Amino acid sequence: MTDNEESNEEYGAYLEEACFHLHKKGLSFDELSTKLELQPGEAEKLYKSYENKLKKGSVVEDVIDSRLWADVHDDATGNEKITFARDNGFYHCKRSDLENMDSTALMSIFETSKRFLDYDIYKRYLNSKPPVGYDPMALQRQVNRAITLIEEILKQRYEQEKNSKKES
Repeated sequence: MTDNEESNEEYGAYLEEACFHLHKKGLSFDELSTKLELQPGEAEKLYKSYENKLKKGSVVEDVIDSRLWADVHDDATGNEKITFARDNGFYHCKRSDLENMDSTALMSIFETSKRFLDYDIYKRYLNSKPPVGYDPMALQRQVNRAITLIEEILKQRYEQEKNSKKES
């Protein structure tokens, strides 16, 4: 088998797994074909191929793969992982988790995350372009992203509340 054939086989296995898990997460076969740049109907064939491999036992569905594809799906649909600061450390959640939190909890996260960044001597470099490869300020950039998202969520809630009061 040539390197090119081996590479194509690995790519095909990757696409089968992607179609299987992402379809289980709710994407239609048409959406999968569009997003993965496949021919119409190919996503369904890849899904069924992977399903048959599962039935035969030539591949095994495991929790790690399911979580990986769930994370890929969430990131692709805007439900990214958010890192924020609290008084006793750093925490992660999904964007949807932030959106479901009450405003008091969001304000608390906002304040502690902001305080974390205020104490950082490199804060002024946060808006600079991150270097290629290792980013020594990755944590600060992630916390800064959380602050921005929380501000957006709180503004939206404020506007909705203001509009609902005008209507009543």
